[in-house]
Amino acid sequence: MTEKYTEGNYIADVVKYEVPEYSREAVTIKSGAGKLEAGAVLEIDSSTGKYKALSAPSGSTYGVPAAILIKDVDATSADATGIVVVRHAIVAENKLIYAFTDETGIAKAKDGLAALGIVARKGE
Repeated sequence: MTEKYTEGNYIADVVKYEVPEYSREAVTIKSGAGKLEAGAVLEIDSSTGKYKALSAPSGSTYGVPAAILIKDVDATSADATGIVVVRHAIVAENKLIYAFTDETGIAKAKDGLAALGIVARKGE
């Protein structure tokens, strides 16, 4: 039987334009965040200042996006260093990963990313 392998996202799959030495940062991903894939939309945990997956909407409260992860990271049992885009970039909308499926929450997240100068565009 032939095994089927699935590749994850690469940086170039997610980021379509960025400014070298300006758009990216190395950040700390909070322990317990789990295995996050490139394209994950992140927020800053207000109690620790570390990054984690963007929270699912709760009633009329929405998480505030702060970055997009551009390289897979495993923060299941310990803090991990993640490479993220935090400003002035164009990303592939279809490669963004949210921890929820709420369409209103996703629209708000895109607006929040746009406020950071991260534009999500349709297409590959």
